[in-house]
Parts: sequence; structure tokens; C-alpha cells
Amino acid sequence: MPSPTQEQISIRAHELWEAAGHPEGREDEFWHQAERELKNDSTNPDEKSETFLE
Repeated sequence: MPSPTQEQISIRAHELWEAAGHPEGREDEFWHQAERELKNDSTNPDEKSETFLE
């Protein structure tokens, strides 16, 4: 499966950010988490995502 697109990563990162209560200054954290999740979805669909709720 091809790598996720920038748009797919952006959408997922935004979902993670919203789920965490819109924290400021953690954009890179959510971007990298979204990228990992989307890449893992193609290799391990049973793996559950972690959201940043700290």
C-alpha cells in the first residue's frame, strides 16, 4: 500500500488534536502520531491508536 498523503495525515492529526482537547504547541506530536498510525494501518490493521490526552 502506498504511503499516506499529506492530506490524510493532516486530517488524522486534526482528529487527534481535537480528541486531546485542542492543546497548543503540540502540532508536530500529533502530525507524527497520525503519520505512524496511517503507516501502521497498512501493515497492522488490528493495532489501536493512542491519542494524546495528557
